[in-house]
Amino acid sequence: MSKTSVQLGFKNGELVNVYQALQGYKLKGRASLGRTWLGKRLADANKQFNEDRTATQKVYFKTDDDGEFVYQADKKTLILKDDYTMDEAQSNFDQLINEVINIDVSQYSERMKALYQSLADYPYELDGQTAEVYAVLFDELEKAFGKGEQR
Repeated sequence: MSKTSVQLGFKNGELVNVYQALQGYKLKGRASLGRTWLGKRLADANKQFNEDRTATQKVYFKTDDDGEFVYQADKKTLILKDDYTMDEAQSNFDQLINEVINIDVSQYSERMKALYQSLADYPYELDGQTAEVYAVLFDELEKAFGKGEQR
């Protein structure tokens, strides 16, 4: 019998915030192991996102002979290639930022279940961005492990 794949999905633009919030949660035991494991996967996914972002930028913005970006006089603003508009570039960046990456947590489902349970019973008050990120992370864990589902 094949085991069902359990996936957590996050938008590329959420990866850093989820990672940072996850590191701030006070967790013990298997939940802490789950956090560490998931944190590494989020960091790997963010590294890939950064590579994709740079590759996308090189499509729309000028580079020199060494492949380095060329900036305007303010040394902060990239110079758009003649063939493209800023709207085209922004549209592609928005697509990349909103693209959902899936992390297969099947192999460590017991750790992820422990993380889910610890966050479900989390006794500490959360506010601001940490609370918003908690909601994103908890929703994904609940889809995977909540409502009595056996995965």
